[in-house]
Amino acid sequence: MPDSPPSQAHFHVVGIRTPSGGYSKGLMPGPSPKRKRDESVDSSPRASKVRRHISLPPITRPEDDKVLKGPKVAKLLCNIIEMRKEHKRPSDQVVELTLDLKSVKDDYDTLHRGLCSKVNTLAKTIGKNGA
Repeated sequence: MPDSPPSQAHFHVVGIRTPSGGYSKGLMPGPSPKRKRDESVDSSPRASKVRRHISLPPITRPEDDKVLKGPKVAKLLCNIIEMRKEHKRPSDQVVELTLDLKSVKDDYDTLHRGLCSKVNTLAKTIGKNGA
């Protein structure tokens, strides 16, 4: 749009109501540059508050939950070693008792076979003598 000199007035054609009740066309002066600026500032929404991203504070441990250091860790390691030894003792006992049980079962089987053979021999001798 060509720039017009500031002394030249601007007019707009608008619809105007006549005294007889009808409508006609009329000229209305255009807004001055100052009035345009004021209207544009008034009509535009207020500048909203700019919200910038704020980084969160670093996550820190409370004083009570500090990482264990020094003798406390060494003491816990000793406790773990002792617990492993205590766990190994019952395991060793289970192995020993299992071996003892197998030995007793073998002895039982040997006695059972020996007794059965003696009973069979006795039955045969009685059968021959009784016949």
